[in-house]
Amino acid sequence: MKRTLLVLALAGITSTAFCTDRIVEEFGVSPTYPNIGAAVAAAVDGDRIIIKNRAGDIPWIQDITVDKSLEFLSYENDGRFIVQGNYSIAPANGRVVLINGMRNTSGGIIAAGGTSNVRGTRVRVVDSYFVNGGLNLASNYFDVDVVSCTMMSGTVSICFGNVVGNDIDGSSVNDEAISVSTTSPGTTLDTCAIIGNKVKGRVGYEGIFGSSFGQVFHIRNNYVQHGWMGIEVYEGPVTNAANLIWNNTVTAYTGNFTTYGINLANTNTGSIWEIMNNVVTRTWAGECRGVNNDSGNQGQINVYFNHISTGISTPVSAGFTFAGSNTIDQAITLNADGTFLADGAAIDGGNPAAPFYDLDLTTGDAGAYGGSYTLNNFHPLHSGSARVFMTGHPFNVRQGSTLRVKATAFDR
Repeated sequence: MKRTLLVLALAGITSTAFCTDRIVEEFGVSPTYPNIGAAVAAAVDGDRIIIKNRAGDIPWIQDITVDKSLEFLSYENDGRFIVQGNYSIAPANGRVVLINGMRNTSGGIIAAGGTSNVRGTRVRVVDSYFVNGGLNLASNYFDVDVVSCTMMSGTVSICFGNVVGNDIDGSSVNDEAISVSTTSPGTTLDTCAIIGNKVKGRVGYEGIFGSSFGQVFHIRNNYVQHGWMGIEVYEGPVTNAANLIWNNTVTAYTGNFTTYGINLANTNTGSIWEIMNNVVTRTWAGECRGVNNDSGNQGQINVYFNHISTGISTPVSAGFTFAGSNTIDQAITLNADGTFLADGAAIDGGNPAAPFYDLDLTTGDAGAYGGSYTLNNFHPLHSGSARVFMTGHPFNVRQGSTLRVKATAFDR
């Protein structure tokens, strides 16, 4: 078999060739800066703001408005710079902002005033830790990647971009833990990856919510704990490219009314949805539904090789195609990290086709730890300064074909 590897694109976050490094240091004098705001004020597009921590790791306490293309980095290799406050990103065409290695004790990343083209402002938040805060750039101006971040009490809300390999606890926040909602039809079609996240949602809110005209969703290998809906999706672009909800483990850990593992509503005519290899279970004692066919669905929705636990009142709603291949009414018990407490039908219970095998080349497991995008690939990522965090590639390699791989990476 001919196997030629062609790396089609390595989309890295790298330093600008002729940038200036502006060092922030407590009590700093020229050429350093005494605080982050002073360094930002002096910077021009393409500069790097390199931050030394204060004595005793006391945070730099400032609200910062970012109105230039800048990178924010820790002075210590593989370390984090410690701050407190909101970082407001002002949109502008061609603006690129990278925040790599922030530890924010109280505050988050939010939008400032301004405009740009749709997706005209690129923001990358990488390997950062938010103690009490999150990221809200829910505007069509922004194209956002949130990668390998921890939010102890926060959420992520964007319109375009990717959410990959994060640990997000939104159980104390009145919002969806992850929300990707695009309100701009007619934009260039792209893929939104919501992959490899550990998510905990609040009672009455979705763990993962997606609604898009201009992006195809790949919602894969997430461990979602929720108190209402684990994963809910709307709309969907009208295209031959299918939206994938694959290999997620979804559990209702609490609630105060009916809960839903995976809910589909108002899907567009011509959209395609593939609901496959998911595990839906619960520890909450109230009424639960598994994969639910809500109102307004006009898309093609295929539901197969999913595993639904006992005690789910409606494991799989009527009206889906291929629904007979799901496994229902089985005992499923999870460990705290979403792995299975004991082997059951979900082990080797996913789609048996070879492209969905586990990394050990056995038949793929259902749930977040099954298949090639197993959740183990994404936790932890805080190791080393350069890493590839996501690849896109064909599942099948045929003789005589070239394997084209698109990789997304960052390097400080």
